[in-house]
Amino acid sequence: MLCCRHVKAFSSASSVAAALTAALLVAGPAASVGAQADPVAVAAIPVPATELRLIGGTGIGAEGAQSLFAHRLRLEASVHGAFSGVFGEGAALVRLLGSPANGLWLRGGYLYQRIALDCLVDRASAWDVGLGYRKRWAGGSLFAAETGVEAVSRPSAIACNDSALRAHSDGIRFSLGGQYALTPGLGLYGRVGARTGQHVLELGLLPEVWLGVAFEI
Repeated sequence: MLCCRHVKAFSSASSVAAALTAALLVAGPAASVGAQADPVAVAAIPVPATELRLIGGTGIGAEGAQSLFAHRLRLEASVHGAFSGVFGEGAALVRLLGSPANGLWLRGGYLYQRIALDCLVDRASAWDVGLGYRKRWAGGSLFAAETGVEAVSRPSAIACNDSALRAHSDGIRFSLGGQYALTPGLGLYGRVGARTGQHVLELGLLPEVWLGVAFEI
């Protein structure tokens, strides 16, 4: 029953977040035709140094990011409550190619999770590495995509409610999201993704569906 409720909620929320992401992809280019036609204008697109997001969906959470060294380094941190547990995540991204408004990034991240189950408390951590692409338009809208691999570990394998999770597992991490600018510094945010290592009992993978408000400085 727990698995069915999670899957049903994930499917419904995924449809909403996917629709928002599609709208961002359509609205962003339409609002920035002039900027795309002028390379100088693209390079001059302002990119905020500080970001804060308040989100809900798979659970509830808050996310923040800070850019340093002329937007060559990006530090991210977040905390989420979901699946009767708490997830804390940190990441560092280094820009490899392109500009701050349109670039390819190398990402390294760490996730810690603590989930209270019926018969025990599951504690696990995951390291991930991968690539990210970020595109920002002159109006402030944003598209972001990330993909990579992860390694999940916990002190020992666990079993509860006729389901089990291994002590060590590998998987893929991916996400697709974006932001629609309402005003300078304020926007609507959406993201869908998943970690396919063994994170959540009965599901295995860790699905992520988030919708919320973004503040930027």
